[in-house]
Amino acid sequence: MKAGKITAITAAVCTLPIGYAVYSRGRCAPLTDTVRSRLVSYIGHKYGIGPDAGLRLSGQSLVGPTCYRRLEFEWQSRQRPVRLSLFATPDLRYLTRELLDANSDPTREATENQKDFADVARGDLPALGPPDAPVTITVFSDFECPYCARFAGIIRKDVLPAEGKQVRLVFRQFPLSMHPWARTAAEASACAYQQKNEYFWSFHDFFFDHQHELGPQNIQQQILDHARGIAGLDQAKFKSCIAREGGKALVEREVAYGNAHGIGATPTVFVNGKQTEVVAPEQLLTIIRELGSTPSRP
Repeated sequence: MKAGKITAITAAVCTLPIGYAVYSRGRCAPLTDTVRSRLVSYIGHKYGIGPDAGLRLSGQSLVGPTCYRRLEFEWQSRQRPVRLSLFATPDLRYLTRELLDANSDPTREATENQKDFADVARGDLPALGPPDAPVTITVFSDFECPYCARFAGIIRKDVLPAEGKQVRLVFRQFPLSMHPWARTAAEASACAYQQKNEYFWSFHDFFFDHQHELGPQNIQQQILDHARGIAGLDQAKFKSCIAREGGKALVEREVAYGNAHGIGATPTVFVNGKQTEVVAPEQLLTIIRELGSTPSRP
């Protein structure tokens, strides 16, 4: 991108809506047992958490001198503890994954939050497109996230057909704990990737194309059914990988990388190592064409 030019694009990510009521701290709404029960019930229904998972509101704290609260939810999924942090508005009605301080200095905040993502596209990662393409798009994604499915559609239907020779797409696993089958899908795709890059992309397209048909109850069978239709995939090896959780280490490595670099939502997109918020194909195509016309990339 040309020096001195900043491209600002608004993104849709897997998050929850935020309310705007303002309260003085001395009049904060009480977090009663009734309210706790309502919040736990909502989260359980929202994310399909079964009654045996032990879902509970394990902690809460006020944010600075305000009545906004940080709420901590915990439950068990596949014998693993899952934690979800959400912010509640002062009236305890609306929940959101992120709370932004509009009184802060955005320039200083951007500088302080800037991470070193020079290696974001490096390593043994699923990828599409020419390795020497002038533009590399890296996406931290979750197979259960509807906005990730939308972004994947933009890439497949708009970007690659128009600018496929100019773009390399790199996928980084970042299943969110609030999505009940995302981790299972991520580990299965990692098992497929261990055999061949193209097998991963077959699962990638399957999960996003059939996202509304998948759930915790059928995800494992759907994975095996799809695997049987992939020509060349070693079925016995794939099933063995799933049974012994052979994709777990790869996914945990990816999640750890994302956490260490401040990734908190999906999809989080980087273009040539620079975080870029994407909402429309025309905006992304403009960036690609601009970068593709330059002699080198960061």
